[in-house]
Amino acid sequence: MNDLSQVNAQLFAGVELISAVSFFAIAFIFYLNRIRIKQSWLLFRTQYCLNHLGLEQISDIQIPDGLGHHFTIDRLLLRHNGITLLVYKKYPGKIFCASNIDEWTQMLGQKSYAFKNPLFELDYQIKAISALLPDIPIDGFLFFDHSTAFPKGHPEQVMHPNLIPEELQRNNRHQVETKVMSAWKKMQDF
Repeated sequence: MNDLSQVNAQLFAGVELISAVSFFAIAFIFYLNRIRIKQSWLLFRTQYCLNHLGLEQISDIQIPDGLGHHFTIDRLLLRHNGITLLVYKKYPGKIFCASNIDEWTQMLGQKSYAFKNPLFELDYQIKAISALLPDIPIDGFLFFDHSTAFPKGHPEQVMHPNLIPEELQRNNRHQVETKVMSAWKKMQDF
């Protein structure tokens, strides 16, 4: 029995050592990949947030622009009393912007990049959809993800995962107006 007890003790010590080494190896791997893991988690949260806006969604649809061409809409969201156009913008870094200026600025570290004010295009798309759906309230937002910061503030038509308007939250369940539902079905046919 004594020999068997010694063998069991040695096996148990070996298992403890293997468990400890495995735990530290896994912890070290997580430590080395912590930035990737964090980015993956934030991307998952952003996609989850986007997918749970509005009562229903239509993604990537082609809409006529009224000039014989088409443009692609990222997402349309059904609200109980209207439709919301949502444009997802991936601009990491700090964004300096205002509603009525021609160009916004993106700061990545010490470098700055100017880009055309996306609110102008959003407004154009809202008008094109409004022309297709007269008498239906249409609004729109630019959606920036977790990697964007607005140190000097942002226009009302800009949102991010931490600032979702209440009317776009899925828990805001109301009866959809009949005319809005008819317009929604029309948009689903595009």
